[in-house]
Amino acid sequence: MKEPEAAQRCFGSLLDESIWVHSGFSSSGGRVTMNEVFYNHEDLAFVNNEWIAFLKRRAQQSPLRRSRLCLHRSHNDLVQQMIIVMCRDVLFRPHRHRVKTESFHMIEGSLDIILFSDDGRPERAVRMGTAASGAIFCHRLSVSQFHAVLPRTDFVVMHEITTGPWVKEEAEFAPWAPVASDALRIFLENSAAQAVVSSQALIPEMLT
Repeated sequence: MKEPEAAQRCFGSLLDESIWVHSGFSSSGGRVTMNEVFYNHEDLAFVNNEWIAFLKRRAQQSPLRRSRLCLHRSHNDLVQQMIIVMCRDVLFRPHRHRVKTESFHMIEGSLDIILFSDDGRPERAVRMGTAASGAIFCHRLSVSQFHAVLPRTDFVVMHEITTGPWVKEEAEFAPWAPVASDALRIFLENSAAQAVVSSQALIPEMLT
């Protein structure tokens, strides 16, 4: 795949392993990663539709049914930004972060964010889509609350921003949620149906 000139300056060719890291190795000395995770090593980062198509293919090939391009350089960066691609059948267990904040900006597709109480009661489900769809397209979670996402289209593409550093053990998985895939999907679908559905954004007083 031939990248446009701007993308070549920032990420290089998709076949140039001196620029980005994947599959557990890099000729530039990167750390071990999963096959569906890619890291930027450049000062400037541009993402085009070729990257999205590439990440979609990798998501389809991944057992996890997702892929990501990390725009930050290190797990230790205090600001972590990622382009994430998810297939419709991807599953995320409900979890919460003790100290982190996170925000999503939708690029393509649609998903539900399901918010839970501490004891597992589904409190709210927010349908997100692109700005062009008229749906809520930007979300920020600044409290430690159990949540999960449920894709509603064949692919979901979003820009996620979260606070670093990344620590694997920092995410706390909900003890009341199923772990097995089939049971987890049924649980999330039922939770989305039971929660208070929201499709309206908060309107600042200055706009009313």
